[in-house]
Amino acid sequence: MKRTVRADIIMIAALLAAFGIWFVVSNTTGAEPTGAVVVCQSSDGFYRADPLSADVSYTVEVSGSAPGTAAGENRVRISQGTVDVTSADCSNQVCVDHDPIDAVDEQIVCLPHGVVIEVLADEQDATQLS
Repeated sequence: MKRTVRADIIMIAALLAAFGIWFVVSNTTGAEPTGAVVVCQSSDGFYRADPLSADVSYTVEVSGSAPGTAAGENRVRISQGTVDVTSADCSNQVCVDHDPIDAVDEQIVCLPHGVVIEVLADEQDATQLS
């Protein structure tokens, strides 16, 4: 009878271990953010938010009314899951020279215009900024 109890305990422990492994794997597989959002803010405030999966280009026009910023334009492109500043009329072109971004929490910044473009995990994170 002791063998039956010992075998039952081993079988229950094996089942619990298998369940634990399944639970961990099922909750980590595909954990990448599916609703990643590109948020654009300027020195004038919140500009817009678009899904990272979008295929869109737009121009951010900045008034230059905020202290330390210049008036101007930045051209932004979201395509094939990446975000890039394709042109700007700022003085240093750091934002244009920046590699495209595609991961959550990455940013492209144009200091002369006060423009920040950031990839956030989901739309809820974007609404907390505005």
